[in-house]
Amino acid sequence: MRRARVLGGLAALALGVAVIVLSRRLPYDSDYGPGPGFLPTWIGWVLSACAAVVTVQELRAPAAGELLAPRTALAVKVLVAIALTLLLVPALGFAAAFGLFSAVTMRITGRHAWVACACAAAAVTVGLHYVFGRWLSVPLPTGLLGW
Repeated sequence: MRRARVLGGLAALALGVAVIVLSRRLPYDSDYGPGPGFLPTWIGWVLSACAAVVTVQELRAPAAGELLAPRTALAVKVLVAIALTLLLVPALGFAAAFGLFSAVTMRITGRHAWVACACAAAAVTVGLHYVFGRWLSVPLPTGLLGW
């Protein structure tokens, strides 16, 4: 299992580096503020840094004899939620799909009450819509709601 975690960390590191390299094709800034390459560049750097830290920690940790980590099922649920979110973006729009994603992941990872999940989903949806759509004027995919 340790080998899988190290390989997973290296894969995340490779993904982060690929995001940084590919985001360099986009302008980092524009006349009015951050450009389309700003967010992917920083996401790539943060992902690379986190993956490097996790990989080094795993390499330094003593080897354990477990077959499956106790939270493997939780990781699979989150990966399914990510995949479903990406499939829902064309129908719901970016903001609504990621608002729903935040509610679902809050529920399955933290066992929060549905009311708290719904409030967080509403806040994420409205926040994404206004921050990116209005304040930064970044055209996000819209769905049936127009958001």
